[in-house]
Amino acid sequence: MSEPLVKHAYETEKKAASSYTDGLKLIRGQGLRYTKVEEIVGRIAVDTVIHKHLMEAILNAQKELERLAGEGPLSEVKDVELSPEQKALVKRFAEMHLEIEKDMIETYQKMAEKMTHPLFKGLAEAIVENEREHHRLLAELIAKYKE
Repeated sequence: MSEPLVKHAYETEKKAASSYTDGLKLIRGQGLRYTKVEEIVGRIAVDTVIHKHLMEAILNAQKELERLAGEGPLSEVKDVELSPEQKALVKRFAEMHLEIEKDMIETYQKMAEKMTHPLFKGLAEAIVENEREHHRLLAELIAKYKE
């Protein structure tokens, strides 16, 4: 698990964000407002704040994944024969979630188009691809368990 690295990154970004914010105030207080120096330090401060929040979100997601995974990843995946009722359940489940995934693809595509910060834009674009993969997998389940 990469949790120790993410924790380290979060703590480092947290300290850096505070330092950049303080430095930005100092730069502005020294009469350097609306200068190239303020622009550069401000850009780095903004990026660092984003990094801090992304690392915090990853830490939170990792904790939730640990609760969800229980004993961890499966050592072997079995393809078992399903009863007609199980097939119908899986198909209904996949169809319901296929609509959700379709909506998420559209939402993240719109976000990617509107985002101006490159980190946010890149993240939205990466999520679009991940949602497309979900859509593909659900469509495969539906096709496999048609009656």
